[in-house]
Amino acid sequence: MKKYLKSFIVFIIISILVAYSNISMAANMNDLKNQKNNIQNKITSTEKKIQEISKEKEETINQVKDLDTKITDFQEEIEKVSDKISKLQVKITESETQIKEDEIEYEKQEKALDARLVAMYKTGETSYLDFLLSSATLVDFISSYYLVSEVADYDTKMLEQLEAHKKKIEAEKTELETDKKDLSNSKVTLQSKQQGLKAIKKTKEEYVQELQKDEKELEAELNELASHEQSINRRIIELQRQYDEEQARKRGTSGGSASSYSGGGSSSYGFGYPVTNHHIGTGYGVSGRYWSSGHHTGVDFPVSSGTPVYAIGDGQVVDTGYNRAYGNYVEIYHGNNIYSFYAHASSVIVSAGQYVNKGQQVMKSGATGNVTGPHLHFEIRTPGPRYANCVNPMNYLP
Repeated sequence: MKKYLKSFIVFIIISILVAYSNISMAANMNDLKNQKNNIQNKITSTEKKIQEISKEKEETINQVKDLDTKITDFQEEIEKVSDKISKLQVKITESETQIKEDEIEYEKQEKALDARLVAMYKTGETSYLDFLLSSATLVDFISSYYLVSEVADYDTKMLEQLEAHKKKIEAEKTELETDKKDLSNSKVTLQSKQQGLKAIKKTKEEYVQELQKDEKELEAELNELASHEQSINRRIIELQRQYDEEQARKRGTSGGSASSYSGGGSSSYGFGYPVTNHHIGTGYGVSGRYWSSGHHTGVDFPVSSGTPVYAIGDGQVVDTGYNRAYGNYVEIYHGNNIYSFYAHASSVIVSAGQYVNKGQQVMKSGATGNVTGPHLHFEIRTPGPRYANCVNPMNYLP
């Protein structure tokens, strides 16, 4: 009797240790899953920030390129204006030289005219008349009159030419000075615009550098998150290995009793169907705008709300929860890096960390999340629990 009692006590202790080990493993697994989900959310957020920064940087770089083009246009315009100014300066120099020569000639003619006027003044106003009356004959008189007329005309024309020449020189000089001033002002204006554009370009370039700095910091953060995720993945893989060995040695205690539902047969993986209705509504891989990935990542079983949904095989519940896409969901790990995923439940009746048997009810179907009507959305994810690891679930069902 004592021998049986001792054996019974040892069995109880071993059972408690095994149960504790399973609970501890489940808690660790669930804690790691939560850490991994948090990191994945941070990675997604960081990747989104990097995309936004890259897009903003590209737009800014394009703006800088546009400014470079404008700056080039202004520089070409400045070069043209500078060339015009250079040519005008040459023209002004030549004109000023010509003006000086004309002014010298003008002064000579003016002095000659002044001398004539002085001589005329000294001889009196009757000099021309005396000159005519001194003629001995009519022929001499006519000849003298002609000479007097020519001299007077010459004096008059000389005065008019000198005056016209002077006005012309002054007008030309004024015009050249005005043009020079206008072109100088234009050059200053263009140079000011160029400096303004360069300042904008510098600002934009500094902004791009700041964006690049932010991008590098986010990339470094992303690398750290990825490294942390890899570390957690290694720990998850180790726990999965322990789980698989434990399941191979002895199935863990169930968090509930299996129903009479056998799963509708057994596939090569040992899995059954998640619902008694095996009809498929929407198949795997169907494309459409209704899914964020662009295609259907699982299969849909058209069942009414409240229909029992069963685990397709023995395993451990690694995650339950709610989101806008899937509504209420359950995810189960079956070993060998295979996860089953059940979505749109009206209610969930298992919890994370719990062990379940094949055919055990885990939830009731419904229409929560992004749906048009009640159904069960079912996925197989391998080699990891992420949405990105979805494969055709029909390859795993009977």
